[in-house]
Amino acid sequence: MSYIYRCVYFFVSKAVFAGAFAAPDSQRRWFTTKNQCKRQLENCPSKPDTQQPPTLLVTDSLPSPTRPKTNRLLELDALRAISCLNLLLFHFTYVYQNKYGFAIPIDYAFPYGKYGVELFFMLSGLVNAMTLLSKRQAGDFFVARCVRIFPSYWLVVCLNVWLFAYLPFFETKPSAELFAANLTAMPNLIGFENMEPVTWTLQIELLFYGFLLLSLMLGLLDRPFRTMMCAMAVCLVCCTGFDWFQEYYPESDWNHRFAVVCQLGCLRYLPLFSMGLLLNEIRCGRGNRWLLGIGIAVSAVVFHAIDLRDHNPLATALLFSLLAGSAFGKIPLLRFKPLIFISTISYSLYLFHNNLGCLVIRQFENVGCPPWLAIGLGTMFAIALGSMITFWFEQPVTRYLNRHWTKLKQQWHAAPASKSLLSPSPNPHGLP
Repeated sequence: MSYIYRCVYFFVSKAVFAGAFAAPDSQRRWFTTKNQCKRQLENCPSKPDTQQPPTLLVTDSLPSPTRPKTNRLLELDALRAISCLNLLLFHFTYVYQNKYGFAIPIDYAFPYGKYGVELFFMLSGLVNAMTLLSKRQAGDFFVARCVRIFPSYWLVVCLNVWLFAYLPFFETKPSAELFAANLTAMPNLIGFENMEPVTWTLQIELLFYGFLLLSLMLGLLDRPFRTMMCAMAVCLVCCTGFDWFQEYYPESDWNHRFAVVCQLGCLRYLPLFSMGLLLNEIRCGRGNRWLLGIGIAVSAVVFHAIDLRDHNPLATALLFSLLAGSAFGKIPLLRFKPLIFISTISYSLYLFHNNLGCLVIRQFENVGCPPWLAIGLGTMFAIALGSMITFWFEQPVTRYLNRHWTKLKQQWHAAPASKSLLSPSPNPHGLP
């Protein structure tokens, strides 16, 4: 046990060092000043004579949030942190109690993790549409997403192979097929379980990126309201039809095929992304606000009509209101330094907190720690580990790959120009 204590102390101390010295000076203030907030309002693509909200690049596909001199809406960063902390509390209390069981049952387990996922999907629809529609560079968007997502994801998959192989705490036994399926980030589509259970949402995210890229290449995002309303009709008809078929023909082999179609089109969650995407149109002053508002309401109704997890419509309305207020920079209370820091490490924290955090909680319980103390120490460990991976692995790898992608693009653009300069003109004097 003393070895585990030393490991936890090492992780916490290193994370504090990383958080103090890796973040830029502009992010080491507790609150964003009023002048800084004013400088964020700029560059939203709109009509030239109309003052509009900014196009602030807030997605994970952009360079690391610790870089200075970037225009960001800190409220949206804070929402990402809130969503991540919601999942952490859910997994360390409700899921842990039902899956592993505390030595002393706790009085309250937080059961609302699904609302953190709901908020995150709406936020993702907003910020990814914001990035893609402002630049309209499908290749850059695709590469930035892959560079951002896969290195850390593959690291957590490899770590889970080791955990499952050598620690009896985990019942799942690794296999080559399970490992290969998880490397795709979409194991559910090919009949395998996620080695890291939280990453089922990553599959939904990747499928949404595919939907965005396909819509951009087909020109469907030029009319986002019409595109999303057609998509909502498809979601409603398909999911309702599949549910009806499964109810009356539960033994049919077609149920599996229909489930794959639902997953491949992320039909159950596309309405949430639609709400965020249409909110971005309102925020940037494109299209009729009343019509876009109706589209948001329709998307919310479709989501609850096909929902299988019993989300509360009132909670959906409150979460969307929080997202809308943050998108317009109207909730300064969220510009809180700890939330911004958690947002910086949110992806690594999301990937690594569950299995390792539950293991740490169990070890502290085994030496007699009360459940809530064990949960607190497990949370500290998860934040420390997420900080280390963010500052010492994720960000350096992302910068390295982005630099090479930029050089590769420059070489591609330079090659045709050099060919045209070197090729001789067939008739330079225009003689017959």
